[in-house]
Amino acid sequence: MKYQKIIQEKPILLLLIPALAAFLIALVTTLKYQWPLGGDIFYHVHLAKLYLEQGFSYWDPLTAAPYGRPIFYPPLFHFLLLSLSFLFGVDIFQAARFLQPVLFTFITLSFSVVAYKLTKSNLIGVSAGFFIFFSVAFQRFLLSGPENLAFIMFPWVIYGFYRSLENKNYRYALFSGLLTGIILLTHALSGICLLLIISIYSLLIGVKNKFLFRYLILFLFIAFIVASTWWLPLIINYSIPPSLQANFMLSLQDYIAFLGLLTLIFAFLGAVPMIKRRSNLDILLITAFVSLLGISGLNYLGIPILSNRILTFAVFPLVVMAGIGLEYMKFKFEEKKFPRKYFNILLVMIYFAAILSAYSMLADFNKAPSWLRASDSEIDVAEWFKTNGDKKNVVVAYDYRDTFIVAIANQPVALGGYGQGIPKSLDLVKYTTGKASRSDFINDRVGYIVQPVGMKNPPYTLLVHQNADYAVYMFNNSSDKS
Repeated sequence: MKYQKIIQEKPILLLLIPALAAFLIALVTTLKYQWPLGGDIFYHVHLAKLYLEQGFSYWDPLTAAPYGRPIFYPPLFHFLLLSLSFLFGVDIFQAARFLQPVLFTFITLSFSVVAYKLTKSNLIGVSAGFFIFFSVAFQRFLLSGPENLAFIMFPWVIYGFYRSLENKNYRYALFSGLLTGIILLTHALSGICLLLIISIYSLLIGVKNKFLFRYLILFLFIAFIVASTWWLPLIINYSIPPSLQANFMLSLQDYIAFLGLLTLIFAFLGAVPMIKRRSNLDILLITAFVSLLGISGLNYLGIPILSNRILTFAVFPLVVMAGIGLEYMKFKFEEKKFPRKYFNILLVMIYFAAILSAYSMLADFNKAPSWLRASDSEIDVAEWFKTNGDKKNVVVAYDYRDTFIVAIANQPVALGGYGQGIPKSLDLVKYTTGKASRSDFINDRVGYIVQPVGMKNPPYTLLVHQNADYAVYMFNNSSDKS
């Protein structure tokens, strides 16, 4: 039929289907909440505003106050926020908010298109996009942030380097290296995971043909040159930042829930023909998934790591493998001479279940406060500082994310999000336990304390604002300790 010919000539029409679903899902969520989703985006908005006010800089005086700290977060996403704000004449927060559906749409489209280009299969390409919706990582893809901007480019690096070895073409290696360098200027962890995947794959393939290592060397060289334009001056001036001692361990049940049970089932089904074939593409996808899975489990060896963040990068190879599993099932249906309509019914059921799974996970956004979105009480405190804060003295917060305060009110805060690279910080325990003296307040420039309602009033302070969850106290030099 005519429509079948059109789809064969323009497969992008099919690949747009999961991307369109992603756009609608993200748009509904974006319109529902008036602030950008997630807590991390407030730190990125703060940095964008910092660049706007003081120009390009490696130093942030408003977080880790009163000392300040180097900015160890790559700047490309923050420049994007500023550009969109100027281009559309909107507040930076709103630029971040309406970037949410755009990023998620292009992540889904990128996954689908690259899956199609790797396998030459419409079925695998479309299915890879829908299988994203079964993963808890789908919730992170709904957010606006550097990681999701990097995720759009992530599959293209893998595709480009794969093509460079298959075609023995240096241009593909150069393209992949350039894109990896840009990713390292956007979200460092994404770039590091790519370097790991590409290096392990090259070592496995290069065992039989050492000539292929030339493509790896070119890839690494270009990535280093591009990334060094920002990272090298930073490291020269401030040295390498200490690693985050973050630990987020997942149980086996958590792994299954995070990656998606149905996606895992079809990925393991896809692994059957992949292990039999052992083509370079099969080796690449399995290598990418297994290596990231292995890193996410380093907690069990006593190495602290954010397992869930690493697993997010494993979603791309996993959904492609799941798509391969679905195609393998189609082949088995045809081999058994089952009517084609049976497979088509199964396919529609899977895609429909993916949409339902996505919408069911959206309910988590209503559970605030959480990492998914700021609560009304958290925003209220930040808005109070915007109107009433002195913009000079430091806010010490207990069990409150002070990133909202620095982003919304430009008030100095003792922490401020993204804990890496802080050379010196206040003794927060001293303030949150009520052991700070009057001279401590003065010497540390602490002017405010924010803590949950119901806690004991901090010494030398007056209550100046309170809502359902938090109380704001201001240092009063003339008051006694009680």
